[in-house]
Amino acid sequence: MLTKAMTKFTSILTGLAAALFLVMTALVCLQVFYRYVLNSPLTGSEEAARAILIYIVMLGSAVAVGNRSHMAIDYFYHRLPALLRKAAALLHLLSIGAISLLLIVKGSELAQRTMMQTTPALQIPKGLIVYAFPIGGALMLFYALASLIRQVSSSKGAVRPPEQESTS
Repeated sequence: MLTKAMTKFTSILTGLAAALFLVMTALVCLQVFYRYVLNSPLTGSEEAARAILIYIVMLGSAVAVGNRSHMAIDYFYHRLPALLRKAAALLHLLSIGAISLLLIVKGSELAQRTMMQTTPALQIPKGLIVYAFPIGGALMLFYALASLIRQVSSSKGAVRPPEQESTS
């Protein structure tokens, strides 16, 4: 049941990131059309596209943590003895959790400090854009904790290496 809910949540995040990508692509295409065909550039489209891209990256990073599909160098990992592989998998998840906490704490501080500043073209608080970092960090922490719990509570309480973990 929990796995189904996680899969559904991941699908929703993936869909949201895809929808934002389509909006960003449409904005950029409209900007090019207006600038080079109509000689009248749209105001704020570049700012909006940049802000949307930041949210896409943070949502995509969280989904990658959830799917265990983020970039990793596993050359040495597969050459370790089983016990060290398990320890490395645990250390890997703990490091993702620590970085996620850093994104949450420092991202929230920065967002609060920049709420009174506005973007030049859109005139929206810069903090709304910066909040992508603590939101992404919270989502990554959620997935890292879920993966950690799943690994620790798996058969015989052993931490499973990443290649044995399933997200379905």
